[in-house]
Amino acid sequence: MKRETLCKLGLTLVAITWGSGFPITKIALDSGIAPNAIMSIRFLVASMLIFIFLKLKKVEITKEEKKLGLGAGIILGGAFSLQTIGLVYTTPSKNAFITGAYVVCVPFILWLLTKEKPKAITYISSIICFIGIGFLSLDGDLSMGYGDLLTLVSALFFALQIAVIGAFIKDKDPIVINAFQMLSGGLLTLVLNIIFENFSIVTTRMNGVQISAIGFLIICNTLIAYLVQTISQKYVPSSTASLILSTEILFGAITSIIFMGDPITLKIAFGGLLIFASVIISETELKFLRKK
Repeated sequence: MKRETLCKLGLTLVAITWGSGFPITKIALDSGIAPNAIMSIRFLVASMLIFIFLKLKKVEITKEEKKLGLGAGIILGGAFSLQTIGLVYTTPSKNAFITGAYVVCVPFILWLLTKEKPKAITYISSIICFIGIGFLSLDGDLSMGYGDLLTLVSALFFALQIAVIGAFIKDKDPIVINAFQMLSGGLLTLVLNIIFENFSIVTTRMNGVQISAIGFLIICNTLIAYLVQTISQKYVPSSTASLILSTEILFGAITSIIFMGDPITLKIAFGGLLIFASVIISETELKFLRKK
């Protein structure tokens, strides 16, 4: 098997793993553990393991890498906190689809950071995406549920984090940046847990279900997934890699329907389909049609 093909398979497995994280997180929440406690444990343990790896490899760390990682981590921590709290009040499948809106938001935030104007196709995909969010989230009186609203705001934070990394990473080490990103994200969610969740990360005694769920998120969704993603993107074009990874939202919806019994209505299915289509349009710019 060719190396590029193997890496594409690896990215597909990453997308499946990230998608399965939605129902896994919902299971942890339903078992009684607080949202920011989940994220704090996930980020801090992951950062500790990455720092051990960097220490063993004797990797040199620059001040610029520290600053970028810590700054991006605060944004990422806020994104995951909002997304996870939103998941308390909505279904994993809706949470996955709405989170996917970050893809079409990235070009507009990059526009603000780099002055690079989005292409016309980006505007089209954005319109399709937000129509899909409307179908997926708005009730009969055109109001949006609390969980869906928090998830939508989290998507904007995810887009901001990706844009910041994309604009400033240049020749910096992504593993070093990820270590500091996980550290500051973990510290932020720890502070949020202390303030808003009565420091439950210390006072709550976790059961087997909670330990298993968080262990899966740390090992599979964070350490292995990000490692495979980093390695694979050396051999797979960025456009192809981002398109494969964007299927995370589809796998998130499928696993939530299968394992969590999420309801499927025509309205939800159509809204989810529109969001997924907007992601595909944004990532491919419909180049495959022009080739034909």
